[in-house]
Amino acid sequence: MTNIASHFNRQFILFSLSIIALLQTSMAFSFAPIDNIALSTLGGFDAKFSTIEKVNSIEGQQAIGEVNIKSGENYSINLPFNVQRIHYHVKNGSLIKKGATVASVEGYEVAHFFEEYTLAKKLLAVSENNFQANKKYAENNIIKNAEWVAITKTYFEAKLNFEHLHHQMTFLHQDENGQVTLISPKAGIVKTSMYSSNRLLGMPAFDLIDPSAIQVKISLPTLNISSLSHLQVSANCQLTINSVEDIVSKYHQTLWASPSKGSECKLTLGEIITVTPIQKFNGYSVNKSAIFEFENNNYLAIKSDKDLAIINVNLLGEKYDHYYFTSTHPLKDKSLEGEKALTSSVSILQGHLLNLGAE
Repeated sequence: MTNIASHFNRQFILFSLSIIALLQTSMAFSFAPIDNIALSTLGGFDAKFSTIEKVNSIEGQQAIGEVNIKSGENYSINLPFNVQRIHYHVKNGSLIKKGATVASVEGYEVAHFFEEYTLAKKLLAVSENNFQANKKYAENNIIKNAEWVAITKTYFEAKLNFEHLHHQMTFLHQDENGQVTLISPKAGIVKTSMYSSNRLLGMPAFDLIDPSAIQVKISLPTLNISSLSHLQVSANCQLTINSVEDIVSKYHQTLWASPSKGSECKLTLGEIITVTPIQKFNGYSVNKSAIFEFENNNYLAIKSDKDLAIINVNLLGEKYDHYYFTSTHPLKDKSLEGEKALTSSVSILQGHLLNLGAE
């Protein structure tokens, strides 16, 4: 998997560098304008045209994404005692409701915990009665201050101990046969996390993950992120960028994305997917056959009444039989959208520009 990721990263860097090189090339040269050429120059050859389309985005090189959750967004349930055996009743990664039975636990300390809880409850009741009984004496200075402090301390220690155990009891259940189970305190996707066979007190029993917290983690070249529009997984699954980490590693930054509203994305936690970055792009698209080269530069021939206007262009990408491009000399300083570009007999036109037409 590391090799696959490295391959995509290298491809993305090459794509990015090619974009920069093309942009720098377009700024480094100033093109001498070429006069309009009459359509009759083509002689009796066919003159077919293709419509130029406006483009607001362009596909980048595919990258690898991992369906994951951000650190800290999982809700952890830890074991309140040491256990010898734990049996899960739900599948790892399944969506469960609040109050669902997640696992059964067995061990010497399991029953002891419930006894401890019962004892803590009784101790709290005794301490509270003693506290309330001596409260009036303390207010009237009938008992010594040190004695009252000791009574107060004992009461609050018992109260804190019981509340701690009571909180842990909210995700425990014991049936009439003494079987103890772990109960989900909230709805979410369950993720089992037993890292050791020891299963000791305080170790994670399982995590609960809010479905909305599941995102796609992707590493992309830093120079492409500022112009990134969104990410495409499939025709029906589009990802919206949620956040970008500010740490740069090997010219890359990590970003997090989640399904856009209305997208039909079936993402499974831990899944590795292929995503296509969609870059913001202010340019055009035209059939490849419309582009021709003259004096090491690329041009289009645009239909203008009975003439052809020669427009120089900067090629910035391709998809199937179309090129993406920008132009530094739009026709009459207007948008090229909807204009007709010559796609047939282009070699005849090219020959004319090379002063070969007369022969």
